[in-house]
Formats: sequence, structure tokens, C-alpha cells
Amino acid sequence: MKTSFSCSIAVLAAVLAVNACSKPTHPAWTRLDLPARGTIGLNDVADCDGHWYAAGVIKDATTHPAAWTSTDGKTWSAVAFRPLPTSYYGPNQVIQSVACAAGRVAMIGAIPGGVHGNPRVSTWGLVGGVMAENPAPFETYGGEKAGGVGRIAAGPAGIAIAGDRVSGAAAWLSGDGRTFRLVEDAPGLASDAGHQTMARDAAYLDDGRWAFVGGAAVKNSLDEQAAVWLTTDGTTWTRDDPPDAGGYNEIQRVVRDGSDLVAAGVRGDRFEVWRWHAGRWTAGKAFGGDASGVRSLTLAGGKPVVAGGGLWVDGSSRSAPADAVAVAGRGNTLLVASTDGLWSTTV
Repeated sequence: MKTSFSCSIAVLAAVLAVNACSKPTHPAWTRLDLPARGTIGLNDVADCDGHWYAAGVIKDATTHPAAWTSTDGKTWSAVAFRPLPTSYYGPNQVIQSVACAAGRVAMIGAIPGGVHGNPRVSTWGLVGGVMAENPAPFETYGGEKAGGVGRIAAGPAGIAIAGDRVSGAAAWLSGDGRTFRLVEDAPGLASDAGHQTMARDAAYLDDGRWAFVGGAAVKNSLDEQAAVWLTTDGTTWTRDDPPDAGGYNEIQRVVRDGSDLVAAGVRGDRFEVWRWHAGRWTAGKAFGGDASGVRSLTLAGGKPVVAGGGLWVDGSSRSAPADAVAVAGRGNTLLVASTDGLWSTTV
């Protein structure tokens, strides 16, 4: 039995239609409007307790710390900032990181200053609906032993900041989000005879401990081990590293997933995602990669979402309307900040 030419065309058209329909599609992006007078710059986004936060700076004739909040992700309102009356740098700082938990909202701001242009750092806390600059001695974040102040994290018992001092990995801990205690040169956290340590981020565990993540670089070598330090109060530190792997490895971001931790960083020239479950670390497959490393990490739709050299959802590249600098998730909703805009989609 011969098949007519017209029938063949009809069958081919049907096959193409099925194939077209079976291709995965990505949900549309929605640009979100942030009220501001001046040019907006964004560095971080977060979600907790039913509130979204986006934070960064407003630029006009100078710079001003800025943040916006929303409950539905559609309508946003500006958060007022109140620098200390005697603050020289606070009124012009750029918010670098935001964290929130148990009703607390905390931020880190910085701006270059002084003879050498080193960052002048402050923490900010939400008081009566206003972000108030916290007083701190200069040496808390600066001084001769200064290194870098990294990410801020929040938990039910307080706030933590990961970073570095001359002595290596360091931490700043606070019970109220206002007064921070610097932990530096601490045995088990700081550098030792064989390794230079650096802390990049932190997350709160269910048992009341903080997990600080980063790397321990082998001195006089290009090798670095992904490192995790656990502490309750900054006095005693224990290591709980992922399985050792050769070459260059560093954890740069960490978030909670229920009682688990999900972390992201670099392994060689690729990205890596690790999971901590029941006290044991496992590593996923390598993907992507960028010289600037992982800029931000969140969970959306039950999947890890990484910003760095593009946008990566569960290890696969995802197109975005602009270069992602920060991500935050709530359920299936994904919030993505670029340097000058805010976007939402579903995962």
C-alpha cells in the first residue's frame, strides 16, 4: 500500500507539532518596580517571615544606603535608614548583604574611606521599621588586622558574619543584631602552620550551632580544601569539612534546606554544590563556572539556584533578563537582582 505525498506531509507536521510541544519552556520574567529618586543599585535579596527584601544603594549626587521590602513580591516600599548622628560614613554606605530570621533584619554596609580607601563597614538593624546603624569601635571591622567582612547570616538566636582578618578566617557574632563580637585568631578557625583559612558565609543549625563555610588553602601551593567550621558561641570550633578533593576547592555560599545545609562554591574552574544531611557532606556534579565565583545561592522549587557567570538552576543554565548578582526563593517563586533591576519568575 502506497502512502500519498499529502499523507506524508500531514504525518510530518504532526510529529513536528508534538516535538515542539514537548520542548521545555521557561516561565516568563516580570520586572519589579522599586520606588526611588535616583539611580538604584542592588547587591542582595532575601526572604523570611513572609517578607522579601532587596538591598543596595541609591545614587544621586552621592550614595545612600537603600533597601525595599514587599510581602507579595509585587508592591514594594522603601525602607528608611537612620545613620548614627556622629557617623561620617554611614549616610553614604552601600548595603552589601542582608539577612533575616525570627523577626530580626540585619544588613552590612560599606564604603571606601580613609587614606588608603579601605572599606568603612557598619552593621544595620531594623528597629521600629527603620534600619538603624549600629555603633561599633573602628577596630571591630577595620584596624591594622583588618581583612574582609563577608556575608551576614541570621538565625533564631542571633546574627553572624563571616569574614577574614590577618590571622585568617574570622567571625562576628551577635545575640541582638546590634552589638557584634569579633572572633579572630581563634584556634580551629584561624590559619595554622600549614593552611591559610578564609570564611565566606554562615548558616544556623537546628542544634544551636553556626556553620561557617569557606576554604583552607595549603601554604606555598595552589591547592585549597573546602572547609566548614562549627561553633555555638565562637569560643570552641570544630571542623566538619566535605570529603577532601585535590586541587582548588572553596565553599562560598550556604543556605538551609529544612534541617539540611546546601552549599555552593568552586572546584577547579567549575561550580560545585554540596549537601549536608544528618552530619554528612556529599557533593553533586560540577557545572558552569566563572572567575568571580558563586555570587549568590538560594533554593526555589526545591532546587539550588546559583548566581555566578549567569544563572544556574539545579546545575543547568537558565536564561535571565540581566546578569544576576543575587537570588532569593520562596516556594516556586524566584527573585533575581541585577545591578540595576529586580525580576521575578517561577521555577
